[in-house]
Amino acid sequence: MTTRTKITVAVLGAAVAGALALVPLTDDGSGGEADSSDVVLGTAEKEAVPSFTATDWVSYGDQVAVVRVTAEHERRDPDTDEEAGTEEDYLSRTVDLQVEELVWARSDAPALPPTVSVTADGWQLKDGAKKELGSPDSSRLEVGHDYVITFARFSDGAWSPLGSGGVLPYDHGRIGEGEFQGETGTADAYRSTWEERLVPGDEQPMAFRAAGKPAGSVQGILRSATPEATAARYFDLDPAARYQKVAGAGEPADTFCSVAAPLAVSEDSRHTPDELASVLTDLADLADLADLAGPAGKDASALRRYATSLEAGAGTSAPVDDTARKASVGRIEQECGTEVGELRPTDTEADAGKG
Repeated sequence: MTTRTKITVAVLGAAVAGALALVPLTDDGSGGEADSSDVVLGTAEKEAVPSFTATDWVSYGDQVAVVRVTAEHERRDPDTDEEAGTEEDYLSRTVDLQVEELVWARSDAPALPPTVSVTADGWQLKDGAKKELGSPDSSRLEVGHDYVITFARFSDGAWSPLGSGGVLPYDHGRIGEGEFQGETGTADAYRSTWEERLVPGDEQPMAFRAAGKPAGSVQGILRSATPEATAARYFDLDPAARYQKVAGAGEPADTFCSVAAPLAVSEDSRHTPDELASVLTDLADLADLADLAGPAGKDASALRRYATSLEAGAGTSAPVDDTARKASVGRIEQECGTEVGELRPTDTEADAGKG
């Protein structure tokens, strides 16, 4: 992913390992609104992994720690120069984090290294001037400040804050005290900011629940939190892939008849022997899972036998299992009321070309 792409996509957080927050620029390259400081705030956009609530943290986070930002570094992306032509308008930044205290860890989570380097909001370069960029409702990670961060390890082995909601200011041992949106503020002001964003009926963000409290309060909150059920089944996946499982959990599942639908004569679909065999195998698997009753139930095995004979004879003149074929026709038509005709391959040209 290039720097230009990062700018437009904005706060990817967990989508790009090692990237905490990346700010979009407006068409004129000026970023979003500027506050009373010199920090230019971008516009908030949906992150790849949710990171604001206790449920989010225990569902997708691996470790929570108190860290101090010890250094920052400019990082020029070669792709930026190629895309911008003669002038670079965004300068990436990485920061070094020193782990000071481990607060919470998911069961069986990998160990957090004592130091971590992550990508954070960088700078806007325009007309020779260098301005800090920030993200709404998030911390920039400024040198010398402390933070409570929920970390996750991604598929490439890199550690990163889970997302913008997984970074809480923590100067002087109080959550909410310190740097937020590029400015230094108090825990009371921080809590008031999040109180204004509360939505009745929604789970309160960690930033609001823990504001003004020590890091140990986070441990107590997380110990009483329950991970999202689907996420808990996929703790072997990295957070981005895990969330994809959760996001897809509400999609309608394939049924025997929905998979069989393209085989209907009325669809006029074309299938090679291998393609037809694949559909028939899926149907046999679904029939086994559903344990469908009825006179045609015993013919689930016929679907698999016919599929096997199609695969074995693909590209040759070998005969298929005709008994299994006829039984498969009966199985589908009786179960779904769909006319599938002879249920033979209808696209043999591709197969013929293999020889």
